Amino acid sequence: VTAEVTPHHLLLECDLIVAEEGTQFQITETSRGLGAGKYWPLMHYRGGGAFTMEAALTGRFFTAEEAFKANLINRVAPKGQYLEVARGLAEQVLKNPPLSVRSTVRMRRHYMDRLSREVMFMGVTVRLYLSEDYQEAGRAFAEKRKQAKFKGR
Repeated sequence: VTAEVTPHHLLLECDLIVAEEGTQFQITETSRGLGAGKYWPLMHYRGGGAFTMEAALTGRFFTAEEAFKANLINRVAPKGQYLEVARGLAEQVLKNPPLSVRSTVRMRRHYMDRLSREVMFMGVTVRLYLSEDYQEAGRAFAEKRKQAKFKGR
């Protein structure tokens, strides 16, 4: 990962994550009027704990270094060396029996898919996408302006 701001949804779907130092991440669902339904459990599963909750509730940007410290990513690579670091990690994985690696990846993905579906199911009844707050958050984002005061409806 080597973008200024990385789409967290893509990142959190990965089995192993290498990010270049200084890369910034953000969980935007809460600040955009939605719950962090799918991505909070993915982050929490990785071991983010209290950090994950803070990032989800505040919507603030956080760095690759913070993500690594919170166990959300596997490695932080020096500037310009992210591919070399990722290849090194891949070489370590390749030393193991391929069927075992494949089975481990499938189990993790199955568990994460099940957890995400359960969390999303719980959030469906809230229907946040129908709220005035969601509409305002979306308009503010599209218009690149600060959000108006939210009303809780």
